[in-house]
Amino acid sequence: MVTPMKAVIPSLVLVIAQATDRELARMVEYLKAENRILRSKLPKRISVTPRDRQTLLKFGKKLGGKIRALITIVTPRTCLRWVGGDSPTNRRPGKPGRPRTKEEVRESVLKLARKNA
Repeated sequence: MVTPMKAVIPSLVLVIAQATDRELARMVEYLKAENRILRSKLPKRISVTPRDRQTLLKFGKKLGGKIRALITIVTPRTCLRWVGGDSPTNRRPGKPGRPRTKEEVRESVLKLARKNA
Protein backbone atom coordinates (compact mmCIF):
# COMPACT_ATOMS: atom_id res chain seq x y z
CA MET A 1 0.00 0.00 0.00
CA VAL A 2 1.26 3.48 -0.93
CA THR A 3 1.34 5.91 1.94
CA PRO A 4 0.11 9.47 1.31
CA MET A 5 3.65 10.80 1.83
CA LYS A 6 5.08 8.53 -0.89
CA ALA A 7 2.40 9.74 -3.31
CA VAL A 8 3.20 13.40 -2.57
CA ILE A 9 6.98 13.17 -3.06
CA PRO A 10 6.95 12.53 -6.86
CA SER A 11 4.46 15.39 -7.32
CA LEU A 12 6.60 17.70 -5.21
CA VAL A 13 9.73 16.78 -7.17
CA LEU A 14 7.86 17.48 -10.42
CA VAL A 15 6.73 20.92 -9.17
CA ILE A 16 10.30 21.80 -8.12
CA ALA A 17 11.71 20.61 -11.45
CA GLN A 18 9.18 22.65 -13.42
CA ALA A 19 9.87 25.73 -11.32
CA THR A 20 13.57 25.29 -12.02
CA ASP A 21 12.89 24.96 -15.75
CA ARG A 22 10.78 28.13 -15.70
CA GLU A 23 13.51 29.98 -13.84
CA LEU A 24 16.16 28.76 -16.29
CA ALA A 25 13.94 29.81 -19.20
CA ARG A 26 13.62 33.30 -17.68
CA MET A 27 17.40 33.50 -17.30
CA VAL A 28 17.94 32.44 -20.90
CA GLU A 29 15.44 35.01 -22.16
CA TYR A 30 17.18 37.73 -20.13
CA LEU A 31 20.61 36.72 -21.48
CA LYS A 32 19.30 36.66 -25.05
CA ALA A 33 17.89 40.19 -24.62
CA GLU A 34 21.14 41.39 -23.05
CA ASN A 35 23.16 39.86 -25.91
CA ARG A 36 20.95 41.59 -28.50
CA ILE A 37 21.54 44.94 -26.80
CA LEU A 38 25.29 44.41 -26.50
CA ARG A 39 25.61 43.24 -30.12
CA SER A 40 23.73 46.30 -31.34
CA LYS A 41 26.58 48.39 -29.93
CA LEU A 42 29.35 46.37 -31.60
CA PRO A 43 30.72 46.64 -35.14
CA LYS A 44 28.83 44.66 -37.77
CA ARG A 45 31.56 42.05 -38.18
CA ILE A 46 33.08 40.30 -35.18
CA SER A 47 36.29 38.30 -35.54
CA VAL A 48 36.20 34.89 -33.91
CA THR A 49 39.51 33.41 -32.79
CA PRO A 50 40.19 29.67 -32.93
CA ARG A 51 39.82 29.61 -29.13
CA ASP A 52 36.44 31.38 -29.38
CA ARG A 53 35.40 28.86 -32.01
CA GLN A 54 36.32 25.93 -29.75
CA THR A 55 34.33 27.45 -26.88
CA LEU A 56 31.27 27.98 -29.07
CA LEU A 57 31.55 24.44 -30.41
CA LYS A 58 31.93 22.97 -26.92
CA PHE A 59 28.59 24.38 -25.82
CA GLY A 60 26.85 24.51 -29.21
CA LYS A 61 27.28 20.82 -30.05
CA LYS A 62 25.26 19.89 -26.96
CA LEU A 63 22.33 21.93 -28.28
CA GLY A 64 22.14 20.20 -31.64
CA GLY A 65 19.67 21.84 -34.03
CA LYS A 66 18.38 24.14 -31.29
CA ILE A 67 21.51 26.22 -31.79
CA ARG A 68 19.83 27.89 -34.79
CA ALA A 69 17.46 29.76 -32.47
CA LEU A 70 20.34 31.10 -30.38
CA ILE A 71 23.39 31.64 -32.54
CA THR A 72 24.06 35.23 -33.57
CA ILE A 73 27.83 35.75 -33.40
CA VAL A 74 28.28 33.68 -36.59
CA THR A 75 25.78 32.28 -39.05
CA PRO A 76 24.28 28.85 -38.36
CA ARG A 77 25.90 27.70 -41.63
CA THR A 78 29.35 28.70 -40.33
CA CYS A 79 28.71 26.83 -37.09
CA LEU A 80 27.68 23.72 -39.03
CA ARG A 81 30.89 23.98 -41.08
CA TRP A 82 32.88 24.12 -37.87
CA VAL A 83 31.11 21.06 -36.49
CA GLY A 84 31.80 19.18 -39.73
CA GLY A 85 35.43 20.21 -39.63
CA ASP A 86 35.18 22.23 -42.85
CA SER A 87 36.74 25.50 -41.81
CA PRO A 88 39.12 27.84 -43.61
CA THR A 89 41.94 26.71 -41.35
CA ASN A 90 41.34 23.09 -42.40
CA ARG A 91 41.30 23.93 -46.13
CA ARG A 92 44.48 25.95 -46.39
CA PRO A 93 47.32 26.84 -44.10
CA GLY A 94 48.24 30.44 -43.32
CA LYS A 95 46.44 33.50 -42.15
CA PRO A 96 42.72 34.01 -42.76
CA GLY A 97 41.62 36.65 -45.24
CA ARG A 98 42.50 37.39 -48.81
CA PRO A 99 45.97 36.61 -50.14
CA ARG A 100 48.56 39.36 -50.36
CA THR A 101 48.79 41.39 -53.56
CA LYS A 102 51.81 40.48 -55.68
CA GLU A 103 54.69 42.90 -55.23
CA GLU A 104 54.88 43.76 -58.95
CA VAL A 105 51.17 44.71 -58.99
CA ARG A 106 51.61 46.79 -55.84
CA GLU A 107 54.59 48.64 -57.36
CA SER A 108 52.68 49.32 -60.58
CA VAL A 109 49.71 50.76 -58.69
CA LEU A 110 51.98 52.98 -56.59
CA LYS A 111 53.85 54.15 -59.71
CA LEU A 112 50.55 55.09 -61.41
CA ALA A 113 49.36 56.86 -58.26
CA ARG A 114 52.57 58.94 -58.07
CA LYS A 115 52.34 59.77 -61.76
CA ASN A 116 48.70 60.91 -61.48
CA ALA A 117 49.15 62.89 -58.24
